Amino acid sequence: MASDTRVRAIVRLKLESQLLPRTAAGRVWAGPGNNEVCSACDDPVRKTQTVYEWDADGVKVTMHVRCYEIWNTVRQRRPLRRGGRS
Repeated sequence: MASDTRVRAIVRLKLESQLLPRTAAGRVWAGPGNNEVCSACDDPVRKTQTVYEWDADGVKVTMHVRCYEIWNTVRQRRPLRRGGRS
């Protein structure tokens, strides 16, 4: 899995591009990975890792546990305004 810094950057870009949902799902399932691609970092979720999975408006979202934690933190932050001020 990619470093936390890299995952944060990828998640920010994917949120801005609407490639990741901004809202949390009602239900999130956890289980062993099956080499599916993580929606956040694009690395596979190996069989020895836990995957979080949910449906976001008809789109299946899968993430490593750590990527989910990063996504959850990043999505809740207020976006910066143009010019870098919050």
